[in-house]
Amino acid sequence: MSLAFIRNLKFITVVCFLFIPVLVLSGQMEDAGVLPDTITKITIASEPDYPPHCFVDKDGNAAGFAVEIFLAAADAAGLEVEIKTGVWSKIKNDLAEGRIDALPFVGRTPEREQLFDFTFSYMSLHGAVFIHRRTKDIKSLDDLKDKEVVVMKGDNAEEFVRRYEVSEKIFTTNTYEEAFKRLANREYDALITQRVTGITLVDELGLRNIYPLEFYLPRFRQDFCFAVKEGNDQLLSRLNEGLSIIIANDRYDEIRLKWFGPVEKEVVSVRDVIRIGMFILLPLIFISAVLLTVILRREIRRRTAKLNKEIEEHKRTTEVLRRQNLFLIEMEKLSKTGSWERLPGLHESKWTSGTYEIYGVSPESFDPSDYEKVMSFYEGKDREILDKAVKKLLQTGDPYSLELKLNSDDGEQKWVATRGMAEMRGGRVSRIFGNIIDITESKHINRQLKELTAALEQKVSERTAELQEKIEKLDKSQKAMLYMVEDLNNVTSDLKKERAKLEASNRELEAFSYSVSHDLRAPLRSINGFSTFLLEDYYDKLDDEGKRLLSVIQKNAKKMDGLINDMLRLSRVARTDLHKADVDMYSLVKGVYNEVATDEEKEEFELIINDLPKAECDPSLIKQVWQNLIGNALKYSAKSDKKRIVIGSDKKNDETEYYVKDHGAGFDPKYVDKLYGVFKRLHREDEFEGTGVGLAIVQRVILRHGGAVSASGKINGGATFAFTLPVE
Repeated sequence: MSLAFIRNLKFITVVCFLFIPVLVLSGQMEDAGVLPDTITKITIASEPDYPPHCFVDKDGNAAGFAVEIFLAAADAAGLEVEIKTGVWSKIKNDLAEGRIDALPFVGRTPEREQLFDFTFSYMSLHGAVFIHRRTKDIKSLDDLKDKEVVVMKGDNAEEFVRRYEVSEKIFTTNTYEEAFKRLANREYDALITQRVTGITLVDELGLRNIYPLEFYLPRFRQDFCFAVKEGNDQLLSRLNEGLSIIIANDRYDEIRLKWFGPVEKEVVSVRDVIRIGMFILLPLIFISAVLLTVILRREIRRRTAKLNKEIEEHKRTTEVLRRQNLFLIEMEKLSKTGSWERLPGLHESKWTSGTYEIYGVSPESFDPSDYEKVMSFYEGKDREILDKAVKKLLQTGDPYSLELKLNSDDGEQKWVATRGMAEMRGGRVSRIFGNIIDITESKHINRQLKELTAALEQKVSERTAELQEKIEKLDKSQKAMLYMVEDLNNVTSDLKKERAKLEASNRELEAFSYSVSHDLRAPLRSINGFSTFLLEDYYDKLDDEGKRLLSVIQKNAKKMDGLINDMLRLSRVARTDLHKADVDMYSLVKGVYNEVATDEEKEEFELIINDLPKAECDPSLIKQVWQNLIGNALKYSAKSDKKRIVIGSDKKNDETEYYVKDHGAGFDPKYVDKLYGVFKRLHREDEFEGTGVGLAIVQRVILRHGGAVSASGKINGGATFAFTLPVE
């Protein structure tokens, strides 16, 4: 028995079990119109520290058993390969996102099957637990539950410990070299990785205080493959083909021998076979029998555990079915539906809970297999129709769909919609089934809808007649409207002419007012000056009456000057163009109060300024408004015991109302309409000074901004003056 015979046998096995699936996959790809030989160059990535499978040699190149296997398979498949290196967590993401084409050494796990497609496995490895030699309390996998376990980030070992919840304290590093060094420093309690990789790294790093435990990790057996991005069937087919070729032509064995040493003799002689049989095989049979007993017992325990697991799964499945059944029962109650079936040969019927509910009976007291009892719920013509339909369904399988009246067991008459269908086998009815729906409410609703529709139709007919009559009247009025429109156009033309005249008159009036105001100031200055000279130069020559008369002249001249100034301000408000800006009302009000109030008033008065939102307005004109309103509040509250001024705002629809409230002299509410007139005063001049123009200016400014003014108050009870500005 020679090595050639073994190789020939291996070649046949590879062709049968490996190469044929590749041919099948290739055939599927050709059927789909994708030719496998369209790929010529690919990019892969390798880990720098996963010996002996993947690592970086002293020259900085990717090397290792898996790298060499991939290069051989790619060469057999006619592919040119470019190799990059990187930590496992990064190159795994690079493959998933398509930045590289393949990875040479990837353990197949359920988690990774969601991201990658795999070739067939070319190596199977087992995991091991590595610990520090001073660690004595870890003897099995269960001992790791409360220990600190370290694995490489993204490695199948991480997926294993998280999938099976091996430990509550799981830590990761970017490389296993880093993980082993930290384990050697006793930063962690244990490390899990592939046994061969771990032993190799421990040896290369010279970590004599680290060793693997001997117990087996049954669920950490790993099949290693080449991995491509999910859906890259073209490249996957080429790699499977190349891998099959190197296994069949012994190139795979040569590479494995290079990295892991010999696994078989070159020639196995007959004498060797006899010697093995005499000195090894017979004792081996005995040992095998003992081992077989142990294995059988272990298998029984495993099967028992599996059976217990299946029982638990069955219990969970039963619970799910119970919940689903409850859900269906609730659905039938809400929708007032039910289902039924009947086996003709056995004369056996089954109802769902919804069907029992519709008939008003309970499953404990009513047998649905009793056909006559079921039919007794229907009367007269409805019973005949249903009986005929059911018998025809049993004989020929013809389905039916009916709406019938049903008298339920609780005495309620219902309308039901029922359907029946048949299941045929060998041309004969083997089972009939169907459903039943309580449509009583929908019947009532339909009847109400018909009544409502009839009423609406009557209403529409009446309204149509009314509209027709109105149309006739409108037609008669149309000619009259045409004449009215013509007259309206003439009136509009006249109004435009009158408006132009009015605008010209307003301009002339403003010019006149402005000119008169200016011309009046010159004689006033003369009167005021000469009266002052008389008082200064002839004071001792004038009697008391003369002095009083000169004081009256000066006072009236001063009053006249104030009236002229107010007239100019009023005229300026009408003539000034609006220049709107975003105005901070709070800062403006605060500044106006400091300008208007004297130091004595600031000490006597309590000023409360509430929230004042910004406004889009002309700053200088709005400042005059605040000056007049705050000045009035100070003036008319001067004699009041309660000296408090409250300034605030309210939001009203699309505008903001600002107000000034005082506790001063107030006014009679019946004269509120006179407040904003020019030269209108509600108090005597000897009580409160003023010209009566301030509020008229306020009104004109606010009207020009598209707002409105208002006032409220009572005699000696204070007053509130307000204005609104639109929110733009």
